[in-house]
Amino acid sequence: MTSPDPSPGSSSTAPTAPTAPGSTTSDAAATDADADADATTVPRVTELWVAPERHAPMEPRRRVEVEAGAGVVGDRWHGTRHRHVTLQSADALLEAAEALGAPVPASATRRTVTVSHGVVPTDPGARLRVGGVELEVVRVAAPCALMERSMGPGGAAALRRRGGSVLRALSSGPIAVGDPVEGLLTAPTPSRGAGPARRPDPSTP
Repeated sequence: MTSPDPSPGSSSTAPTAPTAPGSTTSDAAATDADADADATTVPRVTELWVAPERHAPMEPRRRVEVEAGAGVVGDRWHGTRHRHVTLQSADALLEAAEALGAPVPASATRRTVTVSHGVVPTDPGARLRVGGVELEVVRVAAPCALMERSMGPGGAAALRRRGGSVLRALSSGPIAVGDPVEGLLTAPTPSRGAGPARRPDPSTP
């Protein structure tokens, strides 16, 4: 005697989700893993700050416009010879906070762009790309006396060799929070890791 057919919905085998032609479930999982890895390994812009004039309070932005040969529109340094963008790493801010013994907010350093992680190159001529904007390192962004006010006593010393770089804009375009950053180093270069302090940047942030 033949057993009756199972009733609808009573099958012991669960339906399998369809996969795209030529792909497998493992391929999809690998793609998701690559996306997660990219989100954590690619440095990205986390904060943008501008000041309309020198010594003015820093103002947060979600997006700024950069003009080649001129800098960030609306910032105090726009139109200067080559101090167009200043860029620092959140990794360096954590090191500065440890040296200072107090938090170091990104705005306290008066830098334009803060990135999530990585080491900002300080050798003149090094190239970076932030979003779609190409930048070139001019010099290290050394701390000045204003850091003692914005960060507290010892702020300038804590930021020494951790203040990022001054860059000139080689191309025009927007920079927005979340943009990827290319050209950062993965570890301090030997010439920058130790040694005598560099001459402070004579210009005031």
